[in-house]
Amino acid sequence: MIATDPLEAIEHAGGWLFDQSMAGWDVSVHVIEEGDTRPLAILGAPLFDLHDSLVNRKAFDQPGAGPWPQALAISAKVFAADERIRAGATSVIDRGLADIRLWGEGLPLELDERCLTTSHRLSCAAQAFKRQAFAAAHVDPDSLTAIESFRTAADHAMTPPHLVPAS
Repeated sequence: MIATDPLEAIEHAGGWLFDQSMAGWDVSVHVIEEGDTRPLAILGAPLFDLHDSLVNRKAFDQPGAGPWPQALAISAKVFAADERIRAGATSVIDRGLADIRLWGEGLPLELDERCLTTSHRLSCAAQAFKRQAFAAAHVDPDSLTAIESFRTAADHAMTPPHLVPAS
C-alpha cells in the first residue's frame, strides 16, 4: 500500500489491508509522511518510508528482480503528486502485472476512465481490528464503515473474485 501517511492508510484501506493479511498475504504500507505506527501494527502491516523504498528498489521498473506484489493500493493524492508512482502504476496497469486499486479524489481523467468503482466488505474481524486502529490513532470509531471503496484498473480481463463491482 502507498499512502501519504499512516492515518490515510488506515482510514481508507485499513480493513482491506487487514483482510489481505489474514488471508496469508505479506502486506506493507509505504508512506511519504511519518506518523504513529501503532494503528498499522494493530492491522498487521509494517510501515516503510516511501522514498527509501523507491531508492532501495526500483519497484515498478524491475518486476522480475524479486517478489512482485499481486496488488497495490495507492492513494489518489500520492498518485497525483508523485510522477514516479504515476508512471510506475500506469505501466503496471498497461502490462497487467498486478491488481491496482486507488482511493480518494483527484484521479487524472485518463486513469479515471480506465477504472471501475469496486468495494471491499470488511470481515467482522477487520471491522474489530480497524476499530482498535482508529482508537489508537484518535479517530472516532463511529466513523468506521463496513465497506471500503476503491477504483481498480479496468484493463484486467476479469475483475478478481474478491472484488465486487459497485452498482
